[in-house]
Amino acid sequence: MSEPGPTQRIDDEKIRELISGLRIGSIRQLPDLSGINLSSLDLEALPLKKARLCNADLRRTRLVRANLVEADLSGSDLTEADLTGADLSKSQLKGTRLRQANLNRCILTGADLRSGGAAGKAKDGVLGAATDLSGCTLEFAEASMAVMSGVDLTGASLVGADLTGVELHGANLTGANLSHTDLRGANLADAVLGAAVFVGSDLRGAKLTNAKGQGATFVGAKLEGTEFGGSDRGIWRVDDKTPIVGPGRFPNSVLAALDQHQAWLGSDGSRGARAVLHGADLSYFDFSARDLTGVDLSGSRLLGARLRGTKLSLSTLSRCNLTAADLAGADLTGAVLAGAVLRRASLAHARVGSVRIPDGKGGGRDQATVLIGADIRDADLRGVDLAKCLTE
Repeated sequence: MSEPGPTQRIDDEKIRELISGLRIGSIRQLPDLSGINLSSLDLEALPLKKARLCNADLRRTRLVRANLVEADLSGSDLTEADLTGADLSKSQLKGTRLRQANLNRCILTGADLRSGGAAGKAKDGVLGAATDLSGCTLEFAEASMAVMSGVDLTGASLVGADLTGVELHGANLTGANLSHTDLRGANLADAVLGAAVFVGSDLRGAKLTNAKGQGATFVGAKLEGTEFGGSDRGIWRVDDKTPIVGPGRFPNSVLAALDQHQAWLGSDGSRGARAVLHGADLSYFDFSARDLTGVDLSGSRLLGARLRGTKLSLSTLSRCNLTAADLAGADLTGAVLAGAVLRRASLAHARVGSVRIPDGKGGGRDQATVLIGADIRDADLRGVDLAKCLTE
Protein backbone atom coordinates (compact mmCIF):
# COMPACT_ATOMS: atom_id res chain seq x y z
CA MET A 1 0.00 0.00 0.00
CA SER A 2 1.35 3.42 -0.91
CA GLU A 3 1.61 5.85 1.97
CA PRO A 4 -0.45 9.05 1.90
CA GLY A 5 1.18 12.44 2.17
CA PRO A 6 1.68 14.03 5.58
CA THR A 7 -1.42 15.30 7.31
CA GLN A 8 -1.79 18.75 8.80
CA ARG A 9 -3.04 19.39 12.32
CA ILE A 10 -5.17 22.50 12.23
CA ASP A 11 -5.23 24.83 15.19
CA ASP A 12 -6.79 23.20 18.28
CA GLU A 13 -9.09 26.18 18.74
CA LYS A 14 -10.38 25.79 15.18
CA ILE A 15 -10.99 22.10 15.84
CA ARG A 16 -12.98 22.92 18.98
CA GLU A 17 -15.00 25.51 17.07
CA LEU A 18 -15.68 23.02 14.29
CA ILE A 19 -16.82 20.25 16.64
CA SER A 20 -18.93 22.64 18.71
CA GLY A 21 -20.52 24.10 15.59
CA LEU A 22 -21.38 20.63 14.30
CA ARG A 23 -22.90 19.62 17.62
CA ILE A 24 -25.17 22.67 17.89
CA GLY A 25 -25.96 22.74 14.19
CA SER A 26 -24.52 26.18 13.44
CA ILE A 27 -22.30 24.88 10.60
CA ARG A 28 -24.28 24.33 7.44
CA GLN A 29 -21.43 23.91 4.99
CA LEU A 30 -18.70 21.48 6.01
CA PRO A 31 -15.19 22.60 5.08
CA ASP A 32 -12.95 20.29 3.05
CA LEU A 33 -11.10 18.27 5.69
CA SER A 34 -8.92 16.31 3.26
CA GLY A 35 -5.41 15.76 4.54
CA ILE A 36 -6.31 17.05 8.02
CA ASN A 37 -5.05 15.36 11.19
CA LEU A 38 -8.07 14.56 13.38
CA SER A 39 -6.50 11.60 15.14
CA SER A 40 -7.65 10.56 18.63
CA LEU A 41 -10.47 13.14 18.75
CA ASP A 42 -13.97 12.44 20.05
CA LEU A 43 -16.32 12.97 17.11
CA GLU A 44 -19.14 10.80 18.47
CA ALA A 45 -22.49 11.21 16.73
CA LEU A 46 -21.31 14.20 14.65
CA PRO A 47 -23.26 15.02 11.47
CA LEU A 48 -20.63 14.49 8.78
CA LYS A 49 -22.88 13.63 5.89
CA LYS A 50 -21.09 14.09 2.56
CA ALA A 51 -17.94 15.23 4.40
CA ARG A 52 -14.74 15.25 2.38
CA LEU A 53 -12.07 13.54 4.47
CA CYS A 54 -9.76 12.17 1.79
CA ASN A 55 -6.32 11.19 3.12
CA ALA A 56 -7.30 12.42 6.60
CA ASP A 57 -5.57 11.07 9.71
CA LEU A 58 -8.34 9.52 11.81
CA ARG A 59 -6.27 7.01 13.73
CA ARG A 60 -7.91 6.06 17.04
CA THR A 61 -10.61 8.68 16.41
CA ARG A 62 -13.94 8.09 18.09
CA LEU A 63 -16.69 8.19 15.45
CA VAL A 64 -19.32 6.18 17.31
CA ARG A 65 -22.76 6.65 15.69
CA ALA A 66 -21.40 9.39 13.43
CA ASN A 67 -23.39 10.23 10.30
CA LEU A 68 -20.94 9.63 7.44
CA VAL A 69 -23.52 8.94 4.75
CA GLU A 70 -21.98 9.58 1.31
CA ALA A 71 -18.79 10.84 2.98
CA ASP A 72 -15.53 10.57 1.03
CA LEU A 73 -12.89 8.91 3.22
CA SER A 74 -10.76 7.65 0.33
CA GLY A 75 -7.16 7.07 1.35
CA SER A 76 -7.78 8.05 4.97
CA ASP A 77 -6.13 6.28 7.91
CA LEU A 78 -8.72 4.93 10.36
CA THR A 79 -6.43 2.49 12.12
CA GLU A 80 -7.94 1.54 15.52
CA ALA A 81 -10.76 4.04 15.03
CA ASP A 82 -14.08 3.37 16.77
CA LEU A 83 -16.94 3.49 14.27
CA THR A 84 -19.42 1.48 16.31
CA GLY A 85 -22.91 2.10 14.94
CA ALA A 86 -21.70 4.73 12.46
CA ASP A 87 -23.71 5.21 9.26
CA LEU A 88 -21.38 4.92 6.26
CA SER A 89 -24.05 4.22 3.68
CA LYS A 90 -22.87 4.95 0.13
CA SER A 91 -19.58 6.29 1.48
CA GLN A 92 -16.30 6.21 -0.43
CA LEU A 93 -13.67 4.16 1.40
CA LYS A 94 -11.27 3.29 -1.41
CA GLY A 95 -7.73 2.81 -0.23
CA THR A 96 -8.58 3.38 3.43
CA ARG A 97 -6.71 1.84 6.34
CA LEU A 98 -9.09 0.32 8.86
CA ARG A 99 -6.68 -2.02 10.61
CA GLN A 100 -7.98 -3.07 14.05
CA ALA A 101 -10.89 -0.62 13.68
CA ASN A 102 -14.20 -1.24 15.42
CA LEU A 103 -17.01 -1.27 12.85
CA ASN A 104 -19.47 -3.31 14.90
CA ARG A 105 -23.09 -2.59 13.99
CA CYS A 106 -22.07 0.08 11.52
CA ILE A 107 -24.00 0.61 8.29
CA LEU A 108 -22.02 0.13 5.09
CA THR A 109 -24.93 -0.41 2.71
CA GLY A 110 -23.79 0.45 -0.79
CA ALA A 111 -20.37 1.67 0.40
CA ASP A 112 -17.40 1.51 -1.96
CA LEU A 113 -14.31 -0.09 -0.43
CA ARG A 114 -12.74 -1.29 -3.64
CA SER A 115 -9.03 -1.89 -3.93
CA GLY A 116 -6.79 -1.92 -6.94
CA GLY A 117 -8.26 0.99 -8.87
CA ALA A 118 -7.64 4.68 -9.20
CA ALA A 119 -9.15 6.32 -6.19
CA GLY A 120 -8.71 9.87 -7.35
CA LYS A 121 -6.56 12.58 -5.87
CA ALA A 122 -6.84 14.29 -2.55
CA LYS A 123 -5.33 17.48 -1.26
CA ASP A 124 -1.96 15.98 -0.45
CA GLY A 125 -1.38 13.50 -3.23
CA VAL A 126 -2.51 10.32 -4.89
CA LEU A 127 -4.57 7.95 -2.79
CA GLY A 128 -3.43 4.42 -2.01
CA ALA A 129 -4.82 1.57 -4.09
CA ALA A 130 -5.38 -1.06 -1.37
CA THR A 131 -8.09 -1.13 1.28
CA ASP A 132 -6.94 -2.67 4.56
CA LEU A 133 -9.52 -4.01 7.03
CA SER A 134 -7.20 -6.60 8.56
CA GLY A 135 -7.97 -7.43 12.17
CA CYS A 136 -11.02 -5.17 12.25
CA THR A 137 -14.38 -6.14 13.75
CA LEU A 138 -17.49 -5.86 11.60
CA GLU A 139 -19.83 -7.90 13.75
CA PHE A 140 -23.53 -7.40 12.98
CA ALA A 141 -22.66 -4.71 10.45
CA GLU A 142 -25.20 -3.97 7.73
CA ALA A 143 -23.22 -3.99 4.51
CA SER A 144 -25.58 -5.29 1.85
CA MET A 145 -24.54 -4.44 -1.71
CA ALA A 146 -21.23 -2.97 -0.53
CA VAL A 147 -18.32 -3.17 -2.99
CA MET A 148 -15.31 -4.78 -1.30
CA SER A 149 -13.37 -6.24 -4.23
CA GLY A 150 -9.77 -7.01 -3.35
CA VAL A 151 -9.95 -5.78 0.24
CA ASP A 152 -7.74 -7.27 2.94
CA LEU A 153 -9.95 -8.79 5.66
CA THR A 154 -7.23 -10.99 7.13
CA GLY A 155 -8.18 -11.99 10.67
CA ALA A 156 -11.31 -9.81 10.65
CA SER A 157 -14.47 -10.78 12.54
CA LEU A 158 -17.71 -10.42 10.59
CA VAL A 159 -19.92 -12.54 12.86
CA GLY A 160 -23.61 -11.99 12.16
CA ALA A 161 -23.01 -9.33 9.52
CA ASP A 162 -25.44 -8.72 6.65
CA LEU A 163 -23.31 -9.15 3.53
CA THR A 164 -26.09 -9.98 1.09
CA GLY A 165 -25.07 -9.24 -2.46
CA VAL A 166 -21.66 -7.95 -1.40
CA GLU A 167 -18.89 -7.83 -3.99
CA LEU A 168 -15.87 -9.59 -2.42
CA HIS A 169 -14.17 -10.64 -5.63
CA GLY A 170 -10.49 -11.34 -4.98
CA ALA A 171 -10.71 -10.35 -1.32
CA ASN A 172 -8.30 -11.82 1.22
CA LEU A 173 -10.35 -13.51 3.97
CA THR A 174 -7.53 -15.55 5.47
CA GLY A 175 -8.39 -16.37 9.08
CA ALA A 176 -11.57 -14.28 8.99
CA ASN A 177 -14.58 -15.30 11.08
CA LEU A 178 -17.79 -15.13 9.07
CA SER A 179 -19.88 -17.32 11.36
CA HIS A 180 -23.65 -16.80 11.09
CA THR A 181 -23.10 -14.19 8.40
CA ASP A 182 -25.68 -13.60 5.66
CA LEU A 183 -23.82 -13.91 2.35
CA ARG A 184 -26.73 -14.71 0.09
CA GLY A 185 -25.89 -13.75 -3.47
CA ALA A 186 -22.43 -12.48 -2.51
CA ASN A 187 -19.55 -12.71 -4.97
CA LEU A 188 -16.43 -14.33 -3.46
CA ALA A 189 -14.94 -15.46 -6.76
CA ASP A 190 -11.13 -15.67 -6.66
CA ALA A 191 -11.16 -14.85 -2.93
CA VAL A 192 -8.49 -16.23 -0.60
CA LEU A 193 -10.24 -18.24 2.13
CA GLY A 194 -7.37 -19.84 4.06
CA ALA A 195 -8.66 -20.88 7.51
CA ALA A 196 -11.77 -18.70 7.08
CA VAL A 197 -14.75 -19.79 9.20
CA PHE A 198 -18.28 -19.96 7.79
CA VAL A 199 -20.06 -21.81 10.60
CA GLY A 200 -23.82 -21.38 10.34
CA SER A 201 -23.50 -18.87 7.50
CA ASP A 202 -26.04 -18.43 4.71
CA LEU A 203 -24.28 -18.73 1.34
CA ARG A 204 -27.28 -19.57 -0.79
CA GLY A 205 -26.73 -18.34 -4.31
CA ALA A 206 -23.23 -17.07 -3.49
CA LYS A 207 -20.37 -17.37 -5.97
CA LEU A 208 -17.14 -18.99 -4.75
CA THR A 209 -15.72 -19.91 -8.14
CA ASN A 210 -11.93 -20.22 -8.12
CA ALA A 211 -11.79 -19.36 -4.39
CA LYS A 212 -8.59 -20.73 -2.85
CA GLY A 213 -6.97 -21.45 0.50
CA GLN A 214 -6.55 -24.40 2.86
CA GLY A 215 -8.45 -24.86 6.10
CA ALA A 216 -11.70 -23.05 5.29
CA THR A 217 -14.63 -24.34 7.34
CA PHE A 218 -18.21 -24.53 6.08
CA VAL A 219 -20.07 -26.25 8.90
CA GLY A 220 -23.80 -25.91 9.38
CA ALA A 221 -23.82 -23.46 6.47
CA LYS A 222 -26.63 -23.09 3.93
CA LEU A 223 -25.11 -23.86 0.52
CA GLU A 224 -28.10 -24.31 -1.79
CA GLY A 225 -27.24 -22.86 -5.18
CA THR A 226 -23.69 -21.90 -4.15
CA GLU A 227 -21.21 -21.96 -7.04
CA PHE A 228 -17.92 -23.76 -6.24
CA GLY A 229 -16.47 -24.30 -9.73
CA GLY A 230 -12.66 -24.28 -9.71
CA SER A 231 -12.49 -23.69 -5.95
CA ASP A 232 -10.57 -25.63 -3.29
CA ARG A 233 -13.79 -27.15 -1.92
CA GLY A 234 -12.23 -30.61 -1.90
CA ILE A 235 -9.82 -29.62 0.88
CA TRP A 236 -12.30 -27.55 2.89
CA ARG A 237 -14.32 -28.87 5.78
CA VAL A 238 -17.92 -28.95 4.59
CA ASP A 239 -20.45 -30.50 6.97
CA ASP A 240 -24.16 -30.07 7.57
CA LYS A 241 -23.83 -30.31 11.34
CA THR A 242 -22.72 -27.42 13.52
CA PRO A 243 -19.69 -28.37 15.69
CA ILE A 244 -20.53 -28.98 19.33
CA VAL A 245 -17.94 -28.97 22.10
CA GLY A 246 -18.95 -31.62 24.63
CA PRO A 247 -17.86 -31.66 28.30
CA GLY A 248 -15.06 -34.07 27.45
CA ARG A 249 -13.43 -31.34 25.36
CA PHE A 250 -13.89 -28.46 27.79
CA PRO A 251 -10.62 -26.73 28.75
CA ASN A 252 -9.37 -27.60 32.23
CA SER A 253 -9.95 -24.00 33.35
CA VAL A 254 -13.64 -24.23 32.43
CA LEU A 255 -14.04 -27.67 34.05
CA ALA A 256 -12.42 -26.40 37.26
CA ALA A 257 -14.70 -23.35 37.35
CA LEU A 258 -17.78 -25.56 36.84
CA ASP A 259 -16.69 -27.96 39.61
CA GLN A 260 -16.18 -25.06 42.01
CA HIS A 261 -19.56 -23.67 41.00
CA GLN A 262 -21.34 -26.94 41.75
CA ALA A 263 -19.70 -27.08 45.18
CA TRP A 264 -20.75 -23.46 45.77
CA LEU A 265 -24.36 -24.21 44.86
CA GLY A 266 -24.51 -27.43 46.85
CA SER A 267 -23.19 -25.81 50.03
CA ASP A 268 -25.14 -22.53 49.88
CA GLY A 269 -21.89 -20.72 49.27
CA SER A 270 -19.85 -22.20 52.12
CA ARG A 271 -17.60 -24.19 49.78
CA GLY A 272 -16.32 -23.74 46.26
CA ALA A 273 -16.80 -20.49 44.37
CA ARG A 274 -19.20 -18.91 41.97
CA ALA A 275 -18.10 -19.46 38.36
CA VAL A 276 -16.88 -16.19 36.86
CA LEU A 277 -15.82 -16.48 33.22
CA HIS A 278 -15.70 -12.93 31.92
CA GLY A 279 -15.01 -12.62 28.20
CA ALA A 280 -14.55 -16.36 27.68
CA ASP A 281 -15.01 -17.94 24.25
CA LEU A 282 -17.50 -20.73 24.89
CA SER A 283 -18.91 -20.89 21.37
CA TYR A 284 -20.65 -24.18 20.57
CA PHE A 285 -20.09 -25.52 24.11
CA ASP A 286 -22.78 -27.92 25.33
CA PHE A 287 -24.08 -26.81 28.73
CA SER A 288 -27.47 -28.48 28.28
CA ALA A 289 -29.43 -29.22 31.49
CA ARG A 290 -26.61 -28.01 33.78
CA ASP A 291 -27.29 -26.00 36.90
CA LEU A 292 -25.52 -22.69 36.26
CA THR A 293 -27.61 -20.67 38.67
CA GLY A 294 -25.81 -17.43 39.49
CA VAL A 295 -22.97 -17.94 36.99
CA ASP A 296 -21.25 -14.79 35.69
CA LEU A 297 -20.45 -14.97 31.97
CA SER A 298 -20.37 -11.24 31.27
CA GLY A 299 -18.98 -10.38 27.84
CA SER A 300 -18.48 -14.01 26.83
CA ARG A 301 -18.96 -15.45 23.36
CA LEU A 302 -21.50 -18.26 23.25
CA LEU A 303 -22.16 -18.50 19.52
CA GLY A 304 -24.28 -21.56 18.84
CA ALA A 305 -23.89 -22.77 22.43
CA ARG A 306 -26.28 -25.42 23.72
CA LEU A 307 -28.05 -24.22 26.84
CA ARG A 308 -31.20 -26.23 26.37
CA GLY A 309 -32.98 -26.70 29.70
CA THR A 310 -30.04 -25.11 31.54
CA LYS A 311 -30.69 -23.41 34.87
CA LEU A 312 -29.46 -19.83 34.46
CA SER A 313 -31.56 -18.19 37.15
CA LEU A 314 -29.86 -15.07 38.58
CA SER A 315 -27.01 -15.50 36.11
CA THR A 316 -25.15 -12.54 34.62
CA LEU A 317 -25.07 -12.71 30.83
CA SER A 318 -24.61 -9.01 30.12
CA ARG A 319 -23.04 -8.25 26.73
CA CYS A 320 -22.81 -11.95 25.90
CA ASN A 321 -22.89 -12.94 22.26
CA LEU A 322 -25.50 -15.72 22.13
CA THR A 323 -26.07 -15.67 18.38
CA ALA A 324 -27.83 -18.87 17.27
CA ALA A 325 -27.57 -20.33 20.80
CA ASP A 326 -30.13 -22.93 21.91
CA LEU A 327 -31.79 -21.70 25.12
CA ALA A 328 -35.05 -23.57 24.62
CA GLY A 329 -36.63 -24.39 27.96
CA ALA A 330 -33.83 -22.68 29.89
CA ASP A 331 -34.55 -21.05 33.25
CA LEU A 332 -33.76 -17.35 32.80
CA THR A 333 -35.67 -16.05 35.80
CA GLY A 334 -33.78 -13.15 37.32
CA ALA A 335 -31.04 -13.44 34.69
CA VAL A 336 -29.37 -10.24 33.48
CA LEU A 337 -29.01 -10.18 29.69
CA ALA A 338 -28.48 -6.43 29.30
CA GLY A 339 -26.83 -5.70 25.97
CA ALA A 340 -26.69 -9.38 25.04
CA VAL A 341 -26.95 -10.50 21.41
CA LEU A 342 -29.61 -13.16 20.90
CA ARG A 343 -30.00 -13.00 17.14
CA ARG A 344 -31.42 -16.23 15.73
CA ALA A 345 -31.22 -17.80 19.20
CA SER A 346 -33.92 -20.21 20.32
CA LEU A 347 -35.59 -19.18 23.57
CA ALA A 348 -38.70 -21.22 22.94
CA HIS A 349 -40.57 -21.75 26.21
CA ALA A 350 -37.70 -20.41 28.29
CA ARG A 351 -38.74 -19.33 31.79
CA VAL A 352 -38.49 -15.62 32.49
CA GLY A 353 -39.69 -13.40 35.32
CA SER A 354 -38.74 -12.41 38.84
CA VAL A 355 -36.90 -14.25 41.58
CA ARG A 356 -36.99 -13.24 45.23
CA ILE A 357 -33.55 -12.55 46.69
CA PRO A 358 -33.76 -12.71 50.51
CA ASP A 359 -31.72 -10.28 52.55
CA GLY A 360 -31.41 -12.52 55.64
CA LYS A 361 -33.67 -10.26 57.66
CA GLY A 362 -36.99 -11.60 56.52
CA GLY A 363 -37.17 -9.22 53.57
CA GLY A 364 -35.49 -9.02 50.21
CA ARG A 365 -35.99 -7.79 46.67
CA ASP A 366 -37.27 -9.14 43.40
CA GLN A 367 -34.86 -9.59 40.52
CA ALA A 368 -36.54 -9.74 37.11
CA THR A 369 -35.13 -11.05 33.85
CA VAL A 370 -33.32 -8.07 32.31
CA LEU A 371 -33.32 -7.66 28.53
CA ILE A 372 -32.51 -3.95 28.39
CA GLY A 373 -30.51 -3.25 25.24
CA ALA A 374 -30.59 -6.92 24.19
CA ASP A 375 -30.70 -7.72 20.48
CA ILE A 376 -33.43 -10.31 19.94
CA ARG A 377 -33.75 -9.92 16.17
CA ASP A 378 -34.95 -13.16 14.56
CA ALA A 379 -34.90 -14.96 17.93
CA ASP A 380 -37.44 -17.72 18.57
CA LEU A 381 -39.52 -16.34 21.44
CA ARG A 382 -42.42 -18.77 21.35
CA GLY A 383 -43.91 -19.17 24.79
CA VAL A 384 -41.77 -16.39 26.30
CA ASP A 385 -43.72 -13.70 28.17
CA LEU A 386 -41.68 -10.56 27.53
CA ALA A 387 -44.08 -8.63 29.78
CA LYS A 388 -42.31 -10.31 32.70
CA CYS A 389 -38.94 -8.92 31.61
CA LEU A 390 -37.31 -5.52 31.99
CA THR A 391 -36.82 -4.32 28.41
CA GLU A 392 -36.28 -0.56 28.90
